[in-house]
Formats: sequence, structure tokens, C-alpha cells
Amino acid sequence: MTDIVCSRCQTLSRLRRHGLRWCEACETYLVIDAGTGRWVSFADREQRRRAAEEDRAIARSVELVDEHLPEAQRLVPEGWAARRHQNDGARCHVAIDAPADVNATSYLSPPDGKSGWYVRVHNRTTGIDFPLYTDGGARAASFDTIEAAVAAAVEALRVESAEARPR
Repeated sequence: MTDIVCSRCQTLSRLRRHGLRWCEACETYLVIDAGTGRWVSFADREQRRRAAEEDRAIARSVELVDEHLPEAQRLVPEGWAARRHQNDGARCHVAIDAPADVNATSYLSPPDGKSGWYVRVHNRTTGIDFPLYTDGGARAASFDTIEAAVAAAVEALRVESAEARPR
């Protein structure tokens, strides 16, 4: 029989409670983590599963942005820029920057398997960051294609630009 060692405290576990492995030191049930083959608590296994799922989502967002960035760069108006944007440990986005006189950026979040492209605008002057919404609802707009998302992002930045100009 293989020794069961708790990955948290490194204690050898020989006990069972209700038919499940038990770590006496941590006072928790142990289950095998399929990803690592280590014995962990139920909560730790769930946390590892979620972390692995998020890592896959981040990698997928990088793939989608890299795939669609050339198209976004082609679609933005002359003088505008579309670039790849990713903070450490976060999902990747297409960032659309208007000309220098507009102090706002649109961020396009790639599809996540449940919806299309999401667009949010960050106004650096006010510090406000907001998603685009569907007409008549409090639901974030989702765009099926990168073309539609870029068009909506450009329009939102034009509105931000018009609102920023003195009247």
C-alpha cells in the first residue's frame, strides 16, 4: 500500500474517517489531486481546479487576441491604434487607443465560450471604467465578431472624445 502524505503539512496519513483518508495534523479529509497526484483537502483540490481552469482561460484569451489583433489593427481608423494588452496573470485583451487628444482606451475581451466579444471603455480623466450595454437593458453587450466589437469600441471612444471637448 502506498503511503499517503498530506501535501499541506507533509504528515503521513494512515487514518480513515467515514471511509475517506484523514490528515490528523490538518484535521481534514484528503483526496487525490488528478493534476499533480498529490493528496490534498477537498477545498485545496477545488482551488487547484479553479486555478487550472483560469490558466486555460488566460491561455485561450492570448490565442484569440493574437489571432484577431491583425484584423483589429486593419479596422481601426487612421491615426488610431489597436494593440495587445495583458496585465500580469490576467486575461489578454485588444486595446484600442484613439488619437492623442482622447484620454480613453477601449478594451475588447475575447469570447469565453459563453458569449462573444465584450467592450469596455476606460476614461483616464475621470478614472471611470464601464462596459458597453445592450439597448434598454442592464446587460453588457456581446458582439459576435471582432468587426462589430471594433466598430462599437471606436464609436464609444468617439463619444468620449466629443464629451471631453469644451463646448
